[in-house]
Formats: sequence, structure tokens, C-alpha cells
Amino acid sequence: MFDTVQRSKARREFPEAGFDTHPRCLEMAEAMRDLFAVGGGVRLEDLVGAGFTRAEIIEFQDSAARLALLASTKQITIRPDLLADMIEKARHAAPNRPPLPGGAQPTQGLIVAWGQYCAARGALLLDPWSGQRERCISVLSGYLDRLPIFPAIRSSVLTAVEAAMPQVHQ
Repeated sequence: MFDTVQRSKARREFPEAGFDTHPRCLEMAEAMRDLFAVGGGVRLEDLVGAGFTRAEIIEFQDSAARLALLASTKQITIRPDLLADMIEKARHAAPNRPPLPGGAQPTQGLIVAWGQYCAARGALLLDPWSGQRERCISVLSGYLDRLPIFPAIRSSVLTAVEAAMPQVHQ
């Protein structure tokens, strides 16, 4: 009974492990994670000190190290941009930071449209005249049309960015 509980706990900690993975391999993977966290590395002597025989180390070392590495890395997802984030990103127009609200995937079309806006924004900063300003707003509007956002949010972003753009007098 205890062995079954211990195995199910180890399976939860190492979901990458198959059902044919030896329990000692799972234990070695956990020991490797602990040893690496404490000392920054895992030596043969450390594993022997953790209670593993040399035969177990030879047999399970590679697969335990792979499991320990897979269990130690996490997939980090970027949270979707909120309205304030979208306004801030549109004001600064950095090509590598497009505003992406929830439900938007960075497709090639979106990235190209964002790049066009960044180029238009750069042109406005270099040569501020009314035609550049209108073009910049139009290109941003085209980018925002491609996003899955409500019209009120689109309007808020356009209004805030337009207010932050340099005023052009002719």
C-alpha cells in the first residue's frame, strides 16, 4: 500500500515519466533536483551519499537526469495585455512588443501590421507633418481591427495614442 502511494506521488511530480519508469529512477530524479538546488550540481559521490548504489547510478543516471531537468523547467506564459498595456505599447511602438490582448495569437499578419505601424510612428517622429500623423493613426487603426477586441477598447487606444502623438501645425 505504501509503495503504491509513494509511486503515485512520484508520478505526479514527474508527469513526463512513463508508467514503465523504475521507482528508483524517480527517486534518483528527485534527489538530483534537490542536490542541484542546494549545490548547483550533482556528483557521483552526492548520489552515493543519497543512498543510491553504483549499479543504480549507472543504470538510471541518464533517464533520472532527463526527468529532473524536465520537472525543473516551467513553461511561462505571458499574460494578455490589458487596456493600459495596449495603450502604453502603442505609444512607444517597439517592433518587438506588439499589444496582444487575450485571444490574440502573434500571427505573421499581425506582426507585419505592427511593424508597419512602428515604421509609420518612426516616420512621424522624424518628419512630423499632418499627412504622417494621419497615416500613423490609420495604420494603428488597421492593426487594432485585426485584434479580437471590442470597439470601445479600440476607440480608447486610438484616442489615447492620438493624444500622445506630436501635434502638427501647418
